[in-house]
Amino acid sequence: MSPFHAALRRVSALVLALGALVSAPELQAQQVGADPLAPDSPVQVFETDRGAVLATDGLNTFVFADWSDYVNSDFFKDNGLRCGAISPVDGSAPSYFATADCSSTATNPSSQYAPAGGTNYVIPVVVHILQHGNGSGAVSDAAVFSQIDILNEDFGAMAGTNGAGGTNTNIQFVLADTDPDGNPTTGIERHVSSKWYNDKGNYAAAIGWDTNRYLNIYTNLAGGNLGYAYVPSGGGVVGQSFDGVRILWTSFGANAPIGPPYNLGRTTTHEVGHYLGLYHTFQGGCASTSGCNSNGDLICDTNPESGPNYSPCTRSTCGSVDPTHNYLDYSDDICMYEFSEEQSRRMRCTMENFRVDLASTGGPVNAAPVVSISAPSNGTSVVDGTAITFTASASDAEDGNLTSGLSWSSNLDGALGTGSSVNATLSVGLHTVTAQVTDSGGKTGSASVSVTVTSVGGGAITLSTNGYKVKGKLSVDLTYTGATTANVDVFVDGSLVGTVANTGFATHNTGLKGGGTLVYQVCETGGGACSNTSTVNY
Repeated sequence: MSPFHAALRRVSALVLALGALVSAPELQAQQVGADPLAPDSPVQVFETDRGAVLATDGLNTFVFADWSDYVNSDFFKDNGLRCGAISPVDGSAPSYFATADCSSTATNPSSQYAPAGGTNYVIPVVVHILQHGNGSGAVSDAAVFSQIDILNEDFGAMAGTNGAGGTNTNIQFVLADTDPDGNPTTGIERHVSSKWYNDKGNYAAAIGWDTNRYLNIYTNLAGGNLGYAYVPSGGGVVGQSFDGVRILWTSFGANAPIGPPYNLGRTTTHEVGHYLGLYHTFQGGCASTSGCNSNGDLICDTNPESGPNYSPCTRSTCGSVDPTHNYLDYSDDICMYEFSEEQSRRMRCTMENFRVDLASTGGPVNAAPVVSISAPSNGTSVVDGTAITFTASASDAEDGNLTSGLSWSSNLDGALGTGSSVNATLSVGLHTVTAQVTDSGGKTGSASVSVTVTSVGGGAITLSTNGYKVKGKLSVDLTYTGATTANVDVFVDGSLVGTVANTGFATHNTGLKGGGTLVYQVCETGGGACSNTSTVNY
């Protein structure tokens, strides 16, 4: 346990009351595993206006610096807050096209549901971004796009991605281009409500789109879970306003701000698995392998495991290797890469028998190519005159391997060449080097790395930083020596944030609240020498 966690102590009854402001969905429900945030649960989680996280188990209240600190805590793991998938038991909600083939008690792994050669399902998605009045929860369009890409990579076992080792479910996702009224849309909606941000109130009924025809994803605090979803296979879900997926906004998208181990977008993959009828791989513990389609997780080709796995990526608990690489375990994002064949069949059964109006069918959606740069590492620094080798790969569902079509460019040096590997000698300065490729359908994918080139001998500019907060917002003082130009450029995490007079001192008022890390660098304007990098933790 970290010194921070060891120092946690009880706080006042007022803080306990604040913690009680947040609960899981306001619906009589039973948890697929354990339901830590049901309305009658003592476990409650709340975010303060300054970005700290308060969590109570009914006896003690703990204070965490931020969401990253919270999800890496014993409190988070001991209370099973990785996921809060829910099966309603409210009998008033109808059951649509229920079938024994993929019910809440059994799975029929019939070949009629096999993904290979079967119907391609394309699910329209609307992402509702719920923000606090103080600005927290502001998920970018780029993060939304990256999350849709991750869903397609994982459900499609796309070559060259983290999900390549799994089963192609022949289920795809696309942001909706038409809203329920027939109007054009981007598939991204934003709402500012501190109550909704805290996962309170009947926001789904107020802003949700027709749950028969759209997958509604809401980003907010997800009641203290990384995410939760409603499992349709017991009936009473499809067509109801509450149906959909909730995701903790800091774990949404690629390179999500929550940081490792939950920053690769796999929380959304996990919850959409529940949305399509899957249960946790550890459901039922060490369930018997006899009758495995009607016990445990109702799937025979996922070995039983005694309980959820958090780390490492490989373990054995029930006399066999646990399915720790499966999206329906609790493993770190980096461990996950597969749905099994029978899980794929169960999800497709769910599409055919429960979510019958959700998807369109036909050929694959023309998703953007996926580009990955394997070298050099992001943030590499070299001395002027050094040749650098850049290497990347690219592929997509329609055209397969697109490596030969890659083109490279730099913000300071323009075109660098084409192909999977190029050599370049860059000018002095901080470069963003980009590899991009366009597929036959006209969609372009790209990836970038930052590279710093210093003048011969290096270290011409020396930088130090000091971060502090004013009324909860971060400001950073930069002190530097050695710059010779009239102005200097200030970079944060490899991106230019401003050009200032070369006085040896500058202040960056970030406006950021909560906690995180920023990496600063100062360079002479016009492509001159650059300083060392200096990290600010806040």
